[in-house]
Amino acid sequence: MMDSKNMFSDAQSITTSAASETILDFGVADANLGQGSPLIIRFIVEETFDSAGDSATLTIALQDSATDFGGSHVLLQTEAIAISATTIIKGGYIPDIKIPDRHLRYMRLYYTVAGEAFSAGKLTAWIDIGSGEGDS
Repeated sequence: MMDSKNMFSDAQSITTSAASETILDFGVADANLGQGSPLIIRFIVEETFDSAGDSATLTIALQDSATDFGGSHVLLQTEAIAISATTIIKGGYIPDIKIPDRHLRYMRLYYTVAGEAFSAGKLTAWIDIGSGEGDS
């Protein structure tokens, strides 16, 4: 279920490398989610990604920071997703990212574009509750 307070990106245009539109604040310096249902980040491709030479790739990193991104480090990162006629299309699938049980207070996504810039492409990304079975 989407909740606007748990969204990193809302149909964010991604043509070059950039941080997500929103930094989420978990409210405590050393967030510990503990046992229970895992939290995951889900994605919806709102606009098909395209590049002139079809050589662009997208990598998504989950970053956390103690100080609203005065300094950050990567918690998790996806494999580079290459562009072709069948990948990163509107309504397409990008694997969920499971949020680690322990992380720092602030969290964002960082979208790294490599190879060449995208000429089009939009993503929505938000935190959701995973089932604990088969979630990435």
